Amino acid sequence: MWFKSRHDPRVRDEIRFHRDRLIDGYMAAGMNRADAERRAFLEFGNAVQIEEGVRDVRGRWLEDLGRDLGYALRTLGRNRGFAAVAVLSLALGIGANAAIFSLINAVMLRALPVREPRRLVQITRLSPEGRPYPLSYRLFEYFRDNMTSISGALAESGGDQAIAIDGEEDFVTTELVSGSYYTVLGIEPAAGRLLGAADDVLSPASPAVVISDRYWEQRFDRGPSAIGKPVTIRDRVFTIVGVTPPSFQSARAGHMPDIALPLVPMMSEEVRTDVTNNWLSVLGRLKPNATVEQANAEVQVLWSSFLQSQVAQAREKDRGGILRQRAAAFSSSDGINPFRYDYAKSLLILMGIVGLVLMLACVNLSGLLFARAAARQREVSIRLAIGAGRGRLVRQLLTESLLLAAIGGTLGLVLASWFSERLVALFVNGRSVTVSAAPDWRVFAFTAVVALLACVVAGLAPALHAVRFNVNPALKEARVQGHRWLGKSLVVAQLAISMILVVGATLFLRTLVNLYSVERGFDSDGVIVVNVRSSRPYEAARGFAVQRAILDRLKRLPGIRSASAANVLPIGGGLWTRGVQVEGYTFRADESDSVGFNVIAPEYFETLNTPLILGREFNERDTGASTKVAIVNESFGRYFFRDAPALGRHVTSVGVTYEIVGVVRDAKYQNLREPIMKTMYISWLQRNGDQPTRYSYLARVGMGDPMRLRPGLERLVREVDPSLHVRTTLTYATLVDRSIATERTMATLGGFFGVLALIVAAIGLFGLLAFQVSQRTNELGVRMALGATRPAMIGLILRDVAGMVVAGVMIGAAAALTLSGLVRSMLYGLTPTDPAAFVIAASILGLTALLAGWLPARRASRVDPLVALRHE
Repeated sequence: MWFKSRHDPRVRDEIRFHRDRLIDGYMAAGMNRADAERRAFLEFGNAVQIEEGVRDVRGRWLEDLGRDLGYALRTLGRNRGFAAVAVLSLALGIGANAAIFSLINAVMLRALPVREPRRLVQITRLSPEGRPYPLSYRLFEYFRDNMTSISGALAESGGDQAIAIDGEEDFVTTELVSGSYYTVLGIEPAAGRLLGAADDVLSPASPAVVISDRYWEQRFDRGPSAIGKPVTIRDRVFTIVGVTPPSFQSARAGHMPDIALPLVPMMSEEVRTDVTNNWLSVLGRLKPNATVEQANAEVQVLWSSFLQSQVAQAREKDRGGILRQRAAAFSSSDGINPFRYDYAKSLLILMGIVGLVLMLACVNLSGLLFARAAARQREVSIRLAIGAGRGRLVRQLLTESLLLAAIGGTLGLVLASWFSERLVALFVNGRSVTVSAAPDWRVFAFTAVVALLACVVAGLAPALHAVRFNVNPALKEARVQGHRWLGKSLVVAQLAISMILVVGATLFLRTLVNLYSVERGFDSDGVIVVNVRSSRPYEAARGFAVQRAILDRLKRLPGIRSASAANVLPIGGGLWTRGVQVEGYTFRADESDSVGFNVIAPEYFETLNTPLILGREFNERDTGASTKVAIVNESFGRYFFRDAPALGRHVTSVGVTYEIVGVVRDAKYQNLREPIMKTMYISWLQRNGDQPTRYSYLARVGMGDPMRLRPGLERLVREVDPSLHVRTTLTYATLVDRSIATERTMATLGGFFGVLALIVAAIGLFGLLAFQVSQRTNELGVRMALGATRPAMIGLILRDVAGMVVAGVMIGAAAALTLSGLVRSMLYGLTPTDPAAFVIAASILGLTALLAGWLPARRASRVDPLVALRHE
């Protein structure tokens, strides 16, 4: 019956047969035909309505849906302005939700394309906040060899490396992997073979590497000659023995290595044996009958035993800190995924924000549908009067909402595809990670569900309200007043949602302003940062000569005021700490003796405009043959020496004693959020064996854009040494921006969605007031005829606006106070209940509402009393 024609003669004939039998019976009893037909109609009912009901019972819903869709298309085609606003509102709301969900899907929901990814567990140390920390190679071996719940374990670490193939140098992304890597993951080669246990030994018989399918295509055009090709890495020759499959990139999310290298041959003896050199990520595969809980219990037992062995060898003051360290094993079907910890909270908060945006769009659409339903009172009443069922009308009106949601969802999915790419770029912020937000079945299913919910949420209440009209007043075109309070309620809801979003945007924007305003202790404007790479390591003397030559050539470039170098860049995210013994200071048993360390070249403080408070900077006389010297920051001097002078004091670290020759102003170390760290600077002139690639080279430009130097930098370093290349070049300001990428992303998106909320709320308020003014034309004309002035009429409308704004702001502020605690950890320099944020948000919302209400109010003040009195 689903696909039959609109009129089924069997149903119609059967209903008429029963009606005619009833008429015949009354006529046989003595009634005339007119009275018999009237009596039969009262007793039997409307035949057309009965026919519709029978068809509904018999399951003709698909046919009705097709007719309803056709009618909805014709109706919306006659109201293109309404349709455009409704579809655009839904598209923005659904598109924003789909875009954020696409990123959540890419970051948190996708499993590794390996065999049984749900059997993988990550074995890791834990930070105090519960974030996974890397393990040393010794710890990897310890867990691998002693855990009985796993069938095998792998270790990996990502990086990059200069290589040479056929005498041609290339700089590639690499991954160091243990010999069990591909076996544990269950990966089969696309060509050749993959690395195995025989490759991951100190001196393999034939050193081997594996390339990715992407690099195979890029470098070898997928030719078979790639297999067996020699590759030179760090003066060692390896052979390409295989290619990984196209579907697999790495066990680490966001990492796309070109070449996989065996782990053990690439490690030094110190790295292999030092149990505290933590740099590897570890995955294990559960045995068939083992559980994650069993693996985690094993890790706890083994970790406790390991800590006890460490405590036995540690100083008494360090034992408490060692025992507080934690480790765990947890399910990791998505592999080694740092994004889960870097972005999860931000993405979930953004998901809540775009959820509010969608709710706002649905409320706005509900308001439009309410207004449209009020305008269609006569049409609905006529249809009810001729026998249409209320449930049937509700379905027809919901079909219009479904059509709007379907079109909005489709357009939203297109917007999401475009927007998600920008989101990825915003989150990655120039870092060398790869995240694919391409939609898959989860994204399509999510978008379909969201569109369906939007249809129900936005369309159900207006549809139910539309069929509740009293038929007689509607047929007489009397104004039904129920819409006014419903419309106002919807606008108050929109304003409340907008208040929440604008408060959030204000908090995020003020956090970003506070971070940019924080005292850094250095000036990043006008400074360019250069990092270099080399295809081979340098001997100590040659390495030092190359370092100095790079600086000398930088200083000779036109427009350069000064140049220097540093091992750790302030705000660069790096951290190097050392334990120290300070002359005249005794550490307490529970006190840490670690301070921040940095190795710098002469003119470092001059280049970064960090003021020297006392003493001197490093100079060319500070050589390896002279007394070891150091410069400390103000916090170091205050902490250890109080009011006594720091100059001339001695500090010992790892057996080397340094004399303090200078004190500089405090500068931020790891990031802008962290408090000032006690910091000690030592001279690279007194270091031995450092590689030029370990340093970042800094140059301050007198005027203009520092990046204008970029084109000549490659030539500059090649002139120093042909094997040297520029690895990265960027301004220091860009580096600072990257250090607060999350805050910039939240401020950008929060501000965008806040503005979007204001626009949608303004449209909703404008639409409501314009509709109400048209509905109140007669009333407004009477007021004007009785002497009301134009300012009084404007005030009448704007008083309604003010009332809705006050109600919306109060409700929204209460909700924002409840929800703002969720973002506490993401704020800086203010609290979630910051009064200024609420005042700013309320002011912006009030001003927007007044602007939206001004045009309808102005229109109300220009109503012609004579025209208005004839309006009805």
